Amino acid sequence: MSDFRSVKPDIGYSRCCKLKLAPQTDVKWDSMVLALLLLLFDDSFRDGLTALQRGDLAVARSNLEAASKLAPRDGRVWVALSQTYWRLHKKAEAEKAAGKAAALAPEDPVVLQSLVIYYSETHQTLKAARAAAKVPEKDDVRERAVELYFEAARPLLDQQKFAEAVVILKEGVSRLPRSAQLELALGVANYGLRRFDDAADAFLRTIEITPETEQPYTFLGKILDQIPSRLPLVTERFAEYESAHPASAAAYLLHAKALDAQSLEPETALRLLEESIAINARDASAHFEMGTVLDRLRRFADAAAEFARAAELAPSDPAAHYRLARDYDRIGKHEAAQSEREKHARLVKAQEAIR
Repeated sequence: MSDFRSVKPDIGYSRCCKLKLAPQTDVKWDSMVLALLLLLFDDSFRDGLTALQRGDLAVARSNLEAASKLAPRDGRVWVALSQTYWRLHKKAEAEKAAGKAAALAPEDPVVLQSLVIYYSETHQTLKAARAAAKVPEKDDVRERAVELYFEAARPLLDQQKFAEAVVILKEGVSRLPRSAQLELALGVANYGLRRFDDAADAFLRTIEITPETEQPYTFLGKILDQIPSRLPLVTERFAEYESAHPASAAAYLLHAKALDAQSLEPETALRLLEESIAINARDASAHFEMGTVLDRLRRFADAAAEFARAAELAPSDPAAHYRLARDYDRIGKHEAAQSEREKHARLVKAQEAIR
């Protein structure tokens, strides 16, 4: 259990919810898009695209504007014009042309991919994400859409504008189901809002998609006391993670914490914690958890030894000093207990002063 340990936003949110994905290449107005556009149109459109490709923007503009008069309702003409106007630094005209392209060809894959490029280049990340999400299933485009939705939410996470981030991430999850990256980020945003059940559900979905990813297990381990109805399922997932990672100290610790949060199988929890400490003896949280389990078993002297070790390893954590004071009183070490209470009070006051 984690009494006197509040869950608070003390982490770099966008960093900790960023999965390690393959690096994305920069999106450019490339020859593939131009080749697709060139297949269908008359000479003015074809000449305009060719001029755009070689950077002759005046000729491109002249030809593409002529093509727009011949085919005023074709989104492919307007999306090419948007790129031309953008390169000519005519931002208003570029945005208007892109809007026309999106309205006239909302399902055209070529127009959508071109809009992804335009909106990415003009730093309209959410619009780029929405366009990419509408392209028929292509792995590379889907990955790009996921990355764009995450990039749209990232500054909001960094600014702790979690409610706004949730809106974007829920949209992304809806349009791009089974994205571990977006589910993880959605969980982090809900964690920041203290919507712990919603956060837990998103972390559990992340685990379902990518059971090898460590971050969702770590986050779930921080909120066990706040998600009682999810604990049986979380415990199952922690047990599976521990079985799959026999060399991981964190895996044994998380499984033990889930059992302890439900007051289940204290002897099993002790065994798991012994395994964790055998792998990493300098993890204060493992010693703290060992102390809580020993308290439950009324082995107060042993618990005090574990809390003392936790306090030694993490001297600025007031919780270890509080629990140590309590156990010192139980075993008759009243002067030591008073000293620990004073340390606890000083640390709590110092933490409140910097909030």
